[in-house]
Amino acid sequence: MSASAIIDVSAVIERQRRNGLVLTVMMLSTAMMFLDGYDLHAMAFAAPAIICNWGIDKGSLGIVFSAGVFGILVGGLVFGYLGDRIGRRPSIVAATITFGGFSLLTVWAGDLPALIALRFLAGLGIGGLAPLCYSLNLEYVPAKYRGTVVAIIMLGYVAGGSAGGVIAAWLVPHLGWQIVFWIGGVLPLAAAALCFFTLPESIKFLVVHGRRPDEVARILNRIERDLGAQPRARFIIDEGQQSGQSGRGLSSKLAALFDGQLALITPLLWLAYIASSMTMFFLGSWTPILAEASGHTPAQAAFALSMFSLGGAIGALIAGWMLDKFGVLAIAIVPMIASPLVASVGLAGFSDGAFLGAMACVGFFVIGGHQGLNSAVGQFYPSANRSTAVGWALSVAKIGSITGPLIAGLLLARHLPVSNLFLLAALPPLVMAGCVLALGLSQRRHAAAVSSEASPAKMDQAAPA
Repeated sequence: MSASAIIDVSAVIERQRRNGLVLTVMMLSTAMMFLDGYDLHAMAFAAPAIICNWGIDKGSLGIVFSAGVFGILVGGLVFGYLGDRIGRRPSIVAATITFGGFSLLTVWAGDLPALIALRFLAGLGIGGLAPLCYSLNLEYVPAKYRGTVVAIIMLGYVAGGSAGGVIAAWLVPHLGWQIVFWIGGVLPLAAAALCFFTLPESIKFLVVHGRRPDEVARILNRIERDLGAQPRARFIIDEGQQSGQSGRGLSSKLAALFDGQLALITPLLWLAYIASSMTMFFLGSWTPILAEASGHTPAQAAFALSMFSLGGAIGALIAGWMLDKFGVLAIAIVPMIASPLVASVGLAGFSDGAFLGAMACVGFFVIGGHQGLNSAVGQFYPSANRSTAVGWALSVAKIGSITGPLIAGLLLARHLPVSNLFLLAALPPLVMAGCVLALGLSQRRHAAAVSSEASPAKMDQAAPA
């Protein structure tokens, strides 16, 4: 290929066949999200043992859960912005070192204030990793597979949460609650070193910012072996969306999230995320404690959260497939089903086995619906602002992630019946369903408008001169 050739990077990515580079990106991202999911739920798994060892009230841990989620909110904003400025790869490494390092320090926490501070600091990295991994993978896979790929990555995330339940049930009784954070600290630090040496930078990020053309050519030749790209070629990105590429400042990038059609899409996504996060983080934080309060053993309580995550892993895969196949509108049914299921957990008197099965079903729809949003959000934004857009969406979602566990803690301290807590947690999915329905209808109207505009242009090209 001529050194002066023009290469559309988007076109190369869209027509690519299965290749080792993209598979490596996906596998590493899945492993990183496994660790992210583990560390996110680490406090929930350690909480019953900490309450017992320290002799503190259950409700006092609400501030600890919310401090961690507040850190996730800040981390999503900071690392999302860094991802669009310095690159996805160095930001991923930095985020992983952050949550791994502060999780490891939690081993030596001796009181509640230290626990609050360390969970906030670990939350910075936990919140920063997800938008970066989403953005990196969305920029390496064809559009028709993006929902499925994000669902696979999130399979690692929910699997990490499930693994924590097994560790808590088997190891905490023998080694103490500290083992949860030993694992949550050492493994991410090792993974950060691995990613530093093996994870490639986003090719679209490099092209948009005009950086390292030699690396761009090398990556393209790994994706398409017969391409013969050279560093002196002119690399372009044609995604059909150019808004958001001109401004480099934070304010410019934030303003671009409300440009044109995004003025409706962004608020709807944010509201859907807030509603979904209220229920998901309420269940993710308080399930072990509420399960014990309902008469289940500590081991059953830990396994209940694992079943919640396991059901969510399956739900996430199906939600991603539905998104790729039918669009955003198809996943609106998921939170509609989630609402009555959540309410039933608090109202019905389940045996141990039935309770685990019920939590798996709840996870299928609650986490599945939430991960459906994760699969959808990056598809609405151009590459130049994608990491910022995903970071802001995930961080705004933490309004729900903070208030859900915090409200539950306050109500639990007032000795509100467990059944009433689950009834309250069943309401936000209905709000999410309305938002997703509006998003799906907006997406269909936009697609129809684009199709109608394209048809006359094709007719003009076909008409004889």
